Amino acid sequence: MRHIAILTLLVGLLLPARVPAQYVRRLPSSATANAGPYSGPAVTFNGTVKTLTKKELTLDLDPADPGAERQTLTFRLSKKTRFVKGDQPIKPSDIELGTHLSLDATRDGDLKLSALNVMVAPPGQAADKSAGKADK
Repeated sequence: MRHIAILTLLVGLLLPARVPAQYVRRLPSSATANAGPYSGPAVTFNGTVKTLTKKELTLDLDPADPGAERQTLTFRLSKKTRFVKGDQPIKPSDIELGTHLSLDATRDGDLKLSALNVMVAPPGQAADKSAGKADK
């Protein structure tokens, strides 16, 4: 009789631990490039193309001051990245190394930069913008 009482007590204590409704299963969260829509404000970068692959674009940024060093940033490319020259959409393969670009980007969930819009600047526009900033 004593064994039955101890067994009943143990079952009563251990059974609630096995009831699935008493705990919430949490799915692992991982920050990836496909972790939903882009979040945060988009920032515009200007510079020249250093490298361009199917997945990444490396841009030598235009320096803010004429004597400043050029910084290089790498941007992730996705299906949502739009490439435009003037008003016409273009393919990434149409962009040559050394081409001046204006690029809108935002940070993904894993804090890497993702390109949203890549706009090819007309040949004279890159020089005009930098001259306009120097005059101000």
